[in-house]
Amino acid sequence: MTNNDLQQASTWTRNYRNQNPNGIKGHCLSNETLQGILSQPACVGVRAYYGLDDAGQSQLVLVGYDANDNDILPTPSATELQRLDAKGQMQELPSEELPISLAIHVPPCPPCCSIENPLNS
Repeated sequence: MTNNDLQQASTWTRNYRNQNPNGIKGHCLSNETLQGILSQPACVGVRAYYGLDDAGQSQLVLVGYDANDNDILPTPSATELQRLDAKGQMQELPSEELPISLAIHVPPCPPCCSIENPLNS
């Protein structure tokens, strides 16, 4: 990153904060979340969508995309959602055992914020 990049980023984030003084400043993306998305087969990057939750708060939605710029969305088959137990019975897979392909619970800033710096103050 060059000094000009930091100056431009600082200007953009300041412009946003000035227009949204009580809004969310950013989001914290964990290594686990990013690696979970990036480790999907055919994933070449992460796309971020902006959204508003039911309370009108800004939210970030992350999804992997492929070499054709298409979002990689979950299309779970019966075998991905279920597994055979020891007796050969089908069981639902807990959601934490499914691969991450979409992230919607990305902690906002605040409260997940850095100390003051050119991007947030």
